[in-house]
Amino acid sequence: MTFQTALCRHARPSYPPAVAVENGARGAHALPDRGIYEESPVLCNPPIFDILMNAMEFQIEKNSPVPAIKQIQEQIKLSIAMGMLKRGDVLPPIREVEKQTGINRGQIHRAYLAMRKSGLLSPAPGKGTLVAVSAAAPDSINHQCQELSRDIIRRIRRIGVSPIAFSRYLSRTTQEDERRNPFIAYVDPDKEIALRRGEQVSRSWHASVAGLSVAEFKLALHRGGKLRKVLVNHLIADSIRRLPRRKRIDIVPIEICYTEQTIKALEKIRASSVLVLLPKHALSSARFIVEQLHKWMKCKDADISWMPVDEVADFGHLLKDSRYDHILVTPGARSKVPVKFHRNPRMLLLQMELDSEDLEIARIRAGVIV
Repeated sequence: MTFQTALCRHARPSYPPAVAVENGARGAHALPDRGIYEESPVLCNPPIFDILMNAMEFQIEKNSPVPAIKQIQEQIKLSIAMGMLKRGDVLPPIREVEKQTGINRGQIHRAYLAMRKSGLLSPAPGKGTLVAVSAAAPDSINHQCQELSRDIIRRIRRIGVSPIAFSRYLSRTTQEDERRNPFIAYVDPDKEIALRRGEQVSRSWHASVAGLSVAEFKLALHRGGKLRKVLVNHLIADSIRRLPRRKRIDIVPIEICYTEQTIKALEKIRASSVLVLLPKHALSSARFIVEQLHKWMKCKDADISWMPVDEVADFGHLLKDSRYDHILVTPGARSKVPVKFHRNPRMLLLQMELDSEDLEIARIRAGVIV
């Protein structure tokens, strides 16, 4: 059963509710920018690429160490990234995929379900499963990748090297190159946060993602670096987009949410007056932060105020201030608080993490597919 394209184009993806973001928060119903993606060049695995280009069918390598579920998911993701599947296209029914591949329908269902949870697919009663995202301007990328892949294979065979062996060599070489000249970076006003998020994304994607402060990002732009994909906290995406003037850099926003541990700690707070410490660049989002805190705290009528962490002259004196029952520190303000106060019972260091669903969307947009 081939993929069915150009069908049901009007279906809209269902998005998860917006969540709190690092150094700030968003309104409860704001939606991330998941619509039309800018071009995302990828290094294609030649065999899978040819399969997708020529037959548009699922091809399962039964002797591969990669589970069948993952193979199905990656073929769909690659098809989306390369523009062969667009938002609104209908995927083959599970029974047809089972008949075509010989894979148990339960595994196929789990593959589809996982991609629905990540926001890449959406259900459509009476129609089946639809693609929920698109990649913009993919046609030239498809053609270039196809031609490049075939040319490389011809030349490698000509010099007597196994194409599979060369693909591993090329993978190692490109990883070394990306460490020297990053293709993807996570950018944040706080260097510590940028490094931590870059490492987290690198582990999740099995790819090299640098962590840069905004100042370092500006310097990289000035020096003419090779960055093409920049991951950012959704809250600061607009301000970061204004920096790379006339440069082909895709700014990819990612949702940030409170960790489960932080949510449990917020639920336990019983206070009538709370102070939130913020970095200067997050002050414009203070109202959103308060809305999110009220959402998780049991004491809904608590008076929550905020101030820039840079204005705190003496943290010891602040903790003794009877006006505040509890002091909350956002991740961007944490580095300004002396370590000796981190475990004070009246102070809570808010911890945040990348939203797993948004991270999967960002992975495709950044061109990290196979």
